[in-house]
Amino acid sequence: MNNPPLGSNLTDLCREIILEWSRLSDLADFAERGHGYGSDSGGIQYPEDLDEYERLVEGTQIPEGFLRVYSYGQDDVLVPQSIYLRTLMDVLANAGFAGDMAKVQALLDRLNP
Repeated sequence: MNNPPLGSNLTDLCREIILEWSRLSDLADFAERGHGYGSDSGGIQYPEDLDEYERLVEGTQIPEGFLRVYSYGQDDVLVPQSIYLRTLMDVLANAGFAGDMAKVQALLDRLNP
């Protein structure tokens, strides 16, 4: 798993993955549960999404406070959860999902008291 160089745009990467999901309102619920998702082009994985094989055999680790963003054909990237949640809030607000945006804002407030 690679981390992009400082200055690369993690927000754009998150936005791309978010917009691939067909039902944006699902993503607020997934975020509340700390549950990842994936589509044909990529997805988001929370630390709790890792199964025993990924952790023990593959040695995959996602540090607390981070998400794994994967996009097929590209390296996986660790993204701070706060960047993902801010991006999700922006996408939900622009799509008119005010209630779902408020759920994500509450999560972000809990991460950054």
